[in-house]
Amino acid sequence: MKKLIWALRIGIVLFGACLVWEQVQVNRQEASHQRTNHQRRLRSGTTTTFRAVRQTRLSDFSATKVEAAQVWLHMKGTRVINEATPLHIRKISAGQRIQPDDPHSAVYSRQMTQVYSDDWQDANNSVIYTRNADNTVSVTHGRSVQRLPGAMATRDTHSLRPVQTMTISAKPSATLLKVVQLII
Repeated sequence: MKKLIWALRIGIVLFGACLVWEQVQVNRQEASHQRTNHQRRLRSGTTTTFRAVRQTRLSDFSATKVEAAQVWLHMKGTRVINEATPLHIRKISAGQRIQPDDPHSAVYSRQMTQVYSDDWQDANNSVIYTRNADNTVSVTHGRSVQRLPGAMATRDTHSLRPVQTMTISAKPSATLLKVVQLII
């Protein structure tokens, strides 16, 4: 009886070892197959990418951001936008000075919206506009004036006249969506 029990134990151990050995071989084959598939994808230039379940649309953003992006695109053109440089929106209240540190500076007569970037290489990195009642905006460039030390100060360092009046229309495009996503 003892011999039979020992024979069963040894049989069970050998059977278990065979199962483990088979599983190791299957795992090696799968790993080898995955490596060859990965190498084929790399050679062919295609890789597996995961897409978001729901793509971003313009309707996901506020009307203020979409309007600011449209004005920015209209004034700056469709040139490639640096994704590392975000855009900002700032509301300017009526009566605020154009040059805050100059007590003789002109003031904004209406509430304005400023869209600006942190791109220090762009000399004209700001656009100031106001919304009109007829679905148009009046755009004024917001170029800041640098005064040299010792230079004569002028009373009105900025012109408040609109540079351009444009109609706002929500035409969805990939470029517009890209600009809206850059706005912080």
